[in-house]
Amino acid sequence: MIQVYPEIATLPIVGQTLRTSIVAQLVDVVQTGSAVSMRDTYCFTLVGSGTVLLRTEVPERFMASLRPSRRTAYLTSSSAGVRFAQDEYVEVRGARLADPNLDALPTSPDDPRVFDQDADGFPGMSVGVRILGFLDGTAYVVQRVRYSLDGVVTAADTVRGTIRWATEQTTLGASTALLRADAPARPHPDPSRSTFLMTRVDSSAGCDVLRQRLSEWLDALGVPLP
Repeated sequence: MIQVYPEIATLPIVGQTLRTSIVAQLVDVVQTGSAVSMRDTYCFTLVGSGTVLLRTEVPERFMASLRPSRRTAYLTSSSAGVRFAQDEYVEVRGARLADPNLDALPTSPDDPRVFDQDADGFPGMSVGVRILGFLDGTAYVVQRVRYSLDGVVTAADTVRGTIRWATEQTTLGASTALLRADAPARPHPDPSRSTFLMTRVDSSAGCDVLRQRLSEWLDALGVPLP
C-alpha cells in the first residue's frame, strides 16, 4: 500500500509550505466474507517539504519500531462498484496512553508515558531535519495519527481511494534549540489529494519491491516523487 498525506505546514526558517509524506507499507490481508483484516509492516516514509531549503528524514529505525495492530475494512456494493471502507484507525508513537483516542500527548520527556520507541537513546521518536546551509539536527517527538480509508476495487488485485486523516505531534526536545518548537500542520484543504493505492504483490515480496515500483504507483495516483 502507498499512502499520500499532503499538508500545509509552518516550518522553522522556511515558514508555510506544502509538505507531502509518502508512506509505503506491506499489508498482510485476510478476507472473511465482506470483512478484510489487515496488518501493516511499515517499509519507509519519504517527505517532500515543498522547498529545496529543508529536508525531513524519517530514519529506518523509526519505521522498523512501528507495530500497528490489525485493522478491518469492509466491502460493500455501491454505484461505483465494490466499495472498500476502513473505519478510523488510531496509532500513537513514542508514548503509551491509557486512552489512545482521547488522552493529551505528553509534552515533556519526563512524562512517564513517554518511552524510547525507536531505541536510539532519546525519548519518543527521532526525526531528522536538515535546513540546507544552516543546520542539520534531530527532533524527538510523540505523534498520534488517525486515518480512515474510502476506496473502490478497481481491478481484481487493486484498490484505490482517499484517506481522511489527522495528525498531532508534540516535540519533547531536539539536538538544537531551533527545532524544539512544535511545527503546526494541517491536512491539505482538498481532500481528494489525500490518496492511497493498494495492490497485490507476491507473498514473498519485501520492502525492496515497494522501492522499485514506487514511481509506477505514484504515477498511477498522479503524485510526483518527493
